[in-house]
Amino acid sequence: MASSTVHLAITEELIRRRAFKNPDRLRFGSVLPDFRTGGNSHFFLYPCGGWKKTYNFVGFRERFGERMKQDDLYLGYYLHLLQDLGYRHFVYDRYDWNPRIEGNVDRLHNDYSLVNPHIAAKYHLSDNLPVPADFEREPLSEVAAFDLDTLQKNMHEFLTEKPEGEIFFFTREMSDAFIAESVEACLSELDRMERGEPLTDGYDNAWVRNPESLLETTRNTRDLGTFRIEGTNRYTKTMRVLRSDMPKAPSANDIAFLEKAGITTILDLRAAGEVERTPHGLSGVEGFSYHICPIVEGSFVPESVEAVPGSYLAIAESKGTAEALRLIATSETGVMYSCSAGKDRSGVLTALILLLCGASESDIVFDYMVTKTANRERLMQFHENFPDIDMNIVIPHEEYMMAFIAMLHETFGTIQNYYRSMGIGEELQNALLAKMKGEQ
Repeated sequence: MASSTVHLAITEELIRRRAFKNPDRLRFGSVLPDFRTGGNSHFFLYPCGGWKKTYNFVGFRERFGERMKQDDLYLGYYLHLLQDLGYRHFVYDRYDWNPRIEGNVDRLHNDYSLVNPHIAAKYHLSDNLPVPADFEREPLSEVAAFDLDTLQKNMHEFLTEKPEGEIFFFTREMSDAFIAESVEACLSELDRMERGEPLTDGYDNAWVRNPESLLETTRNTRDLGTFRIEGTNRYTKTMRVLRSDMPKAPSANDIAFLEKAGITTILDLRAAGEVERTPHGLSGVEGFSYHICPIVEGSFVPESVEAVPGSYLAIAESKGTAEALRLIATSETGVMYSCSAGKDRSGVLTALILLLCGASESDIVFDYMVTKTANRERLMQFHENFPDIDMNIVIPHEEYMMAFIAMLHETFGTIQNYYRSMGIGEELQNALLAKMKGEQ
């Protein structure tokens, strides 16, 4: 996120170029999100099962859109989020900033301190940021807990102190470039507001995260929640359905996590021989309902790269897949399903569920490709064990899932027709949708 001084500089430039009802409230709103002590002050949203991150602009507008039109405090707050989105792309994408390198975050914050005197002088920032009276009565105060005393104290220090040292990364020139770009971005957003045109959609600007598997003894356990239903601002619900690689020996922590989340219906998508060779780690655990839904069609490596999408269609048409979908729809608890690596059979089942929910094809393909990241070590091990097999057949590629979805539509027309062809009628489809959308 950009420094508070940068946000204030952008706001001063906006005030010079545009008339506002109450510039002081605009200024205060423009720095307020950075001074939270608790809560989601930046309206962060974690789409695609938590594997992406963004700002929920639509959610902010739904909650405070009318106030933004009348009160510059809320407008300044909104523009802060817009500036942070721009900063994320400016620093991470353009300049390849890596906060995961030890010490880099502290170095960046030190750069902010070193650049502050330049920003304060160039943009004529005043060390006088009044706090609105009775702020605790503002609806914004319900979003997060804010430390207004620290806000005033820190802003005073930012604008008056002149620390010495060498800049590591964020230079004065970078600050000026970002401020100029952000001013134009904010003016464009304000113009769109006045014209009633579509505004920034954070979901479309989300960036990729790399969270760990939800279970500590698996590599690829993740949630089918927070996938946006196309054409709406609604999302699939979290902790209703999990996809996973097969947990061979779940830990006490894993079992406790699943029990607390209410994920106690377990579906094993492997063929009988696979189950016999490697028993499922939750098959005999008290409190869990374990079901085998054998999908033989996905138990072997396809003959070629060209054969992969067709093998996925065969998985979709398997009796085991139909049984798994029925169990997910009718289970009174949350469900976790797995095959072996959580890649092909689990990937196809996931696509079928998300297609019915109305998730975008791009999100479905993204979720499929997450398996490549999650299973990196497993894929390397497979290559060592089977060096003669073309790894392009085994490694997920976007084209495989895209081609499978195209074949599914070509074969069945609609996803609803697919479900009906598998003996899953409207009632069960609605039950599955109710589970995924939190309507049960």
